[in-house]
Amino acid sequence: MTIINLPADGTLPTDIVCSHNRNRFHDTPFHHHSHHIELYLFISGNVTFFTKNEAFPLKRGYLIAIPDGVWHRAVTRDDVPYERIFLNIDIDLIKQLSTPKTDLYRCFDVSDPKEINILNLGSDAFDDYVNFCDELIPTLDKDAYGNDIHQRILLAEILLLANKVHKIKKQPRNIIPPFLEKVTHFIDENLADDLSLAAFSKHFYLNSTYLDRYFKRYMGLSLHQYVTEKRIEQAKQLLRAGKNVTEVCAKSGFGNYSNFIRSFNKRVGISPGKYRTKYQSK
Repeated sequence: MTIINLPADGTLPTDIVCSHNRNRFHDTPFHHHSHHIELYLFISGNVTFFTKNEAFPLKRGYLIAIPDGVWHRAVTRDDVPYERIFLNIDIDLIKQLSTPKTDLYRCFDVSDPKEINILNLGSDAFDDYVNFCDELIPTLDKDAYGNDIHQRILLAEILLLANKVHKIKKQPRNIIPPFLEKVTHFIDENLADDLSLAAFSKHFYLNSTYLDRYFKRYMGLSLHQYVTEKRIEQAKQLLRAGKNVTEVCAKSGFGNYSNFIRSFNKRVGISPGKYRTKYQSK
């Protein structure tokens, strides 16, 4: 089993990233990948999968097709071993593997308000998918002769399989109450403004402590943590667009410059200035 950890800033170092992971007490922050899709196969564990507006328990054989730019996270509910395979592929590579008759991106096309597609792998398709990925993983770390061709063959097989299996017939029940969708929408619309607990309490006419506990119960993190992650993501987008650090601090809702630098460093792993330079050099 090959376990890898992706960069803290959410970027992917290569066109293809694939890992077969097994661990306990897993809690990823909300994240998304730019210009990469993700196929996420759930194998075992007691895990809740989150998107921005939905959360549901996972079942063995769920293959989740996640388009680029979609926020998601997975959180274990206990210490039962959590096993999964995730595969990230650059969108341009999928286009290269597709043909006029066979669009390999089709399984990632979603219709509003859905953010993801949940595919249902039968036992044979499940075994084939795992075998394809386990065969793909060793080819990604070496430049041996023929590895690039081997990778493309395996990717084509994986994507064909994902596009041939059916979506699950009955969508899992969303455990996030409709009220919290209003809260997350309020956050999205007011990232640059006051999003203190007092501001939430005033807007929703609820006790701030109760609201924070209610949010954490369903979302798996506090309001403050969620707001910070959204603001960091907003800051990353602005920095990639070439905005200066001071302007980004203000537009992302970080009233205090020092707090912005500290929070960004902690979450992303590098300073805002270095992050901006990194993307401007590409």
